Amino acid sequence: MNNRVLSIAWRLVAAVLLVVATGVTYLLLVRTESGQEADQRALETFDPSFTRASGEVPLPLEVPAPVLFTLALMLVVVIGLVRRAYRRTAAAVGLMVAVAGFAQLLKVALDRPNLAERIHSTSNSFPSGHVTVAAMSVFALLLVLPRVGRFVAAPLGVAWIVAVGVSTLTVGWHRPSDCLGGFFLAAAGYALASACVVERRGPRLPADATTVVLATPQPAPGHPDRQPFSVPR
Repeated sequence: MNNRVLSIAWRLVAAVLLVVATGVTYLLLVRTESGQEADQRALETFDPSFTRASGEVPLPLEVPAPVLFTLALMLVVVIGLVRRAYRRTAAAVGLMVAVAGFAQLLKVALDRPNLAERIHSTSNSFPSGHVTVAAMSVFALLLVLPRVGRFVAAPLGVAWIVAVGVSTLTVGWHRPSDCLGGFFLAAAGYALASACVVERRGPRLPADATTVVLATPQPAPGHPDRQPFSVPR
């Protein structure tokens, strides 16, 4: 089994595990009483009551999720086309469209029952659309950026995802479980998309090669002295 196959395999395994993590997060933190109570305690550490009362919206949430999605999609396409990374661009666009669509389906299909007495509102949807869009936008950019750009964008992207997640908690729009679910879902899409763009690497020439064989002609009739030849580098 060559390195390319192994690289694709572990990315596919990671995608499956992240999908499982999304489901486990929902089942444990949303569908059980103890999970809802733990989720509520984690939410209360961010004190969403102040921002709810004041009506203030943190800076990372001032741009609506659909607008952020559109801007990120345009940026990904432009960068990918400029770099002529067509396959990576297609994978990044597919990642964003598929994850965004699947997240919306989950928000409609999955409910949040009121299982804990101390929780008065269960209107928060799973997963968080804001966190999903932020995370998948960062992951899509990582697919089309050059290697140097990825080293710069990765830490900035992580900081942005955290800022968006914390902001949704402080305004009470979502719970920690919603943010985790959104991140896991986007990460699963990234793992799957990255498996589609693993490059095929050919064998390398020996470093100590001193000649390049240009041709190996066969002796012609009447010319028995013609021999293969090589040209020094």
